[in-house]
Amino acid sequence: MNDGPLHFTLRRTQAHFSNGRTWLGIALVGALIGLVGPFNTFQYVSVLPRLLYWFAIAAGSYAIGFCCAIFFEAWLGRGPLWRHFLLTGLLPGIPIALFVIVINLLTFGPTGGELIGLATLLVYCPLIALGITVASHVLGAGATAPAEPAEQAAPPALLARLPHAMRGRLLHLAVADHYVDVTTDKGHELVLMRLSDAIAETAPQPGLQVHRSHWVALNGVKRGLRQSGKPMLELENGTLVPVSRSYLPAARAAGLLP
Repeated sequence: MNDGPLHFTLRRTQAHFSNGRTWLGIALVGALIGLVGPFNTFQYVSVLPRLLYWFAIAAGSYAIGFCCAIFFEAWLGRGPLWRHFLLTGLLPGIPIALFVIVINLLTFGPTGGELIGLATLLVYCPLIALGITVASHVLGAGATAPAEPAEQAAPPALLARLPHAMRGRLLHLAVADHYVDVTTDKGHELVLMRLSDAIAETAPQPGLQVHRSHWVALNGVKRGLRQSGKPMLELENGTLVPVSRSYLPAARAAGLLP
């Protein structure tokens, strides 16, 4: 079965929200906001209803933002940074604003100011979502940056076995008789060695063996899918890689398959 962006988003969302750490983070954020009680909820709402209200707001807003980000990136692929901020920041703020209005109606009932509240939320929610997206990008970039520019991580040792023209970002390793077919974002080359030895030389590139004859780089996987009932991974270059039954748990744990 060939999946589109919607099915890919649903599978990634299911895998993400099956992780207990996701719910723990949402619960902590909801509890913190609930205890603070912004927007007059501290004065007018008792503790337990206030905590439940803000937990619902935190969970729903996060889920909407997560789904929008995954869907747009699966649909359009990687693009310029401004488009990433627009699609995963500003645009999700619109359905988040509608969601907050619905929660307010269910919690407090009609107050007569729904249209004004919606107009206000349609301004604030996209701006807040955009701010969170930008902050996450900046903090994430800072966290992954080396302490000193001169001390960057060494490239995988396997690349030294390739012609200079093929030394790019690792995507895929596949057994080809007594050789390993090494695929990078610049092409592929056959190397005379065992797959296990080649995998050992992929560090520090994060990757996963998904079949006795295949290894994939985690950031090179575009999506997971099924063909004739068999689990497959589609790489960013269009290559389809089978996932064998013995490697399914590891692939699911890595978020590559549901």
